[in-house]
Amino acid sequence: MYDISILVPGIRNHRWGALYDSIDKSTSKNWELILSGPYPLPPELTTKNNIKYIQDFGPPTRCRQRCLIEATGKWVFYAGDDLTFLPNSIDSAFYKLDTINVTKNTVLLGKYTEGKRDNPEMLSDDYYTFQYHDSTRPIQQLLSYEAWIIMAGLIPTKLLKEIGGWDCQFNVCAAACLDLSLRLQNYGINLVIHHEPFFHADHLLNNEGDHTPIAYSQTHYDMPLLYRIYRDNQGVNRTTIPLDNWKYSPAIWELRFN
Repeated sequence: MYDISILVPGIRNHRWGALYDSIDKSTSKNWELILSGPYPLPPELTTKNNIKYIQDFGPPTRCRQRCLIEATGKWVFYAGDDLTFLPNSIDSAFYKLDTINVTKNTVLLGKYTEGKRDNPEMLSDDYYTFQYHDSTRPIQQLLSYEAWIIMAGLIPTKLLKEIGGWDCQFNVCAAACLDLSLRLQNYGINLVIHHEPFFHADHLLNNEGDHTPIAYSQTHYDMPLLYRIYRDNQGVNRTTIPLDNWKYSPAIWELRFN
């Protein structure tokens, strides 16, 4: 059994080797990398014994969910293929866990940077709250608790599978992670904030190149769906969903593959 399973849906397989190397420099733990997407492993990763690959032409959420099902680590970290882990960053998170009373429902909320590396905004606690962002503030107003955004961090694999992982009626991972964040908090987790960043992500232009279907789906489909689910406080008791819900998402994502 691995200490940590790192789940990555992706299409930029030319970056997977660098991603692997950055993970290796971030931790001394026993880890596995589970990748899913339409394009195969690059040659340099085909001989690694701690990699699993699942070919899938569906939406990113479907790919990430399939990675979760295959995860055997005690903890899960979910990521993307546009990022680089910082040296010793995963070990730092485990050191943090060593200082607290860890329960089966302990979730470590992690920070990261994107675009400009010296962006102090993303290192603040406020940035990771629903109240902070224009797009999520309307949902916060419907909740009786301060909602946190868990886009990175460590979650017990058993807990994540127990509540069903990501809802694959969302196409892309950002909105699905917002929904997951709320379901975890509705479920009653013990949330711990880790103040050191895990990784730096490339800045992706909204409507150019291979990011176009991501941006389009998030704006025109996923965020409106999130608002519908949580409007009038309907989502306050939303917690578990079926783990196999990925089977009801499209096997070929038409926004990317017409």
